[in-house]
Amino acid sequence: MVLMKKLTNIGLAVMFFVSLFSCNSYTKKDAKKYLPGKYSYEFPSGETSILIINPDFTFNNKIYSSNKKDLLYEANGSMEVNGRKIEFHDFLLFFDHDETDMIFSKPEGIGGVSSVYWQKPDKNQDIVTIDYNTYNYIFKKVE
Repeated sequence: MVLMKKLTNIGLAVMFFVSLFSCNSYTKKDAKKYLPGKYSYEFPSGETSILIINPDFTFNNKIYSSNKKDLLYEANGSMEVNGRKIEFHDFLLFFDHDETDMIFSKPEGIGGVSSVYWQKPDKNQDIVTIDYNTYNYIFKKVE
């Protein structure tokens, strides 16, 4: 009887933690609902990166000059989403930065980026953000 009670309590505790952590899970349905749209990131020097994510998870990434009129660089590609993690294929790559500011420079090329995570809206934040490379290169959804 004591063993049954202990097993029941352990089972209830496991169910509680599973339900607690599953509330914060990110499903494919969440990704399809929240990710498509237009995102923006402004470099400290004034250039702007515009990222448009389509419902089929293809994207267009453009970099505009500090006057916001001249197109400097552009890339088109696709992406895979697994939970919070995003893997971009054919993304504009920047490596000339430190961990405090993303410094604008000519992209090193176009390639794959896998250290990207997204955050869906919640009570503390009403917009979707995409954090690229865990630095301060954070795209915020504008449309």
